[in-house]
Amino acid sequence: MKRLVYLSPVPLNSPSQRPHHFVEWAHERLGCEVYWVEPYPVRLPRLSDVRRVMPHPKVQSSNLGPSWLDASWLKVLQAPSLPLEPLPGGAILIGWLQYALRQQLKNLLHDSNTWLVAGRPSGMALALCDAQQGRRVLYDVMDDMAQFSQGISRRWMTHTHQHLLTQAEAVWGSSEKIFQSLQGLTCAPPTLVRNGMTAPPVCPFDPSLAGGIGTSAHSQAPLILGYVGTLATWFDWQTLHRVAKALPQAQFHVYGPIEGTAPPTLPSNVQLLGPVPHDQVFALMRSWHAGLIPFLHNQLTQSVDPVKYYEYRACGLPVLSTMFGEMPHHAANDEGVWALETMELACLEERLRHWHQVLEQRHAEGLPLTPSSLKNATWAARFETGAKGCGWFSELSQPATATSLS
Repeated sequence: MKRLVYLSPVPLNSPSQRPHHFVEWAHERLGCEVYWVEPYPVRLPRLSDVRRVMPHPKVQSSNLGPSWLDASWLKVLQAPSLPLEPLPGGAILIGWLQYALRQQLKNLLHDSNTWLVAGRPSGMALALCDAQQGRRVLYDVMDDMAQFSQGISRRWMTHTHQHLLTQAEAVWGSSEKIFQSLQGLTCAPPTLVRNGMTAPPVCPFDPSLAGGIGTSAHSQAPLILGYVGTLATWFDWQTLHRVAKALPQAQFHVYGPIEGTAPPTLPSNVQLLGPVPHDQVFALMRSWHAGLIPFLHNQLTQSVDPVKYYEYRACGLPVLSTMFGEMPHHAANDEGVWALETMELACLEERLRHWHQVLEQRHAEGLPLTPSSLKNATWAARFETGAKGCGWFSELSQPATATSLS
């Protein structure tokens, strides 16, 4: 593969997620140039969308994207659109608006060295996949996307999703639940490609890390429990409130855009700090004592494998999470996952102190803080698994280099 056309489900200029990691891996591993097509509205608008498009006052959106935003190998394309695709005749109208761009992409895809990757269902993905008759098309199913929509939008999303499944040459599922839902619906067996992690940067001579995880100062410091990610309808504010009230002496630092409605009042030890650029995330986590993932149990979250789980554990942090989606799987394989539904909150501070005393000892002995259960969970390892199913290895000359985790 020398060229990749990537129909992204998220903006390029947003905190790093699976699409960013995949595109970066594809370029580094395959040497391909990438045409990144920015997402456009694929459901009818709702009043709550006004909040989504308003910039957060605490951070400039231009600071949120990956470091390779302006790389020479990357071409970023905007798709003209209106939020009308699910309506009768809406797909035809959007196709007309996007005619020039779709023709450009079809011309690129005529080259046998070019692959199309669709990161979500859309009319553009459907049109390009049909034009290719599914050849050299990868559909990466990252979420149960229909659950983000309602009514006619959900029906349109479901129809488009099912059509892509039957056409695409290769299909990935990002969680066990999604993977099982794909069985019998694809033209070739789907591949389970779980989410992964980037190893936190190791800067042993950086004085700013002197009091971070694994040090005596950190294990004795006032407790900080943190969350980084979107605060949307799936966020369990009630559970956050309960844990914060149980630990009044601890600070709860919550980073991310608010896309739903936050409670009018929160405990005084909870701070909502807005979005944070991804290149600052690991530095923040080094001051924490636990990572939080308080998500509700619903049809959307039951198929989710949260990337933040991998990021928290890569730093050595214990994860306080509700048991949605893939979290029971992680809890069964990783002693660092603690279930918020059954946790004895009265003993939580003692448990956290003991955890960090053990990390301090491991650090002193030169042992890694990242658990052994994640030794094969780098993004590169995940995508290598998926690439086998796509037949890309026939074009590769060397195996991927394992990422050091420490």
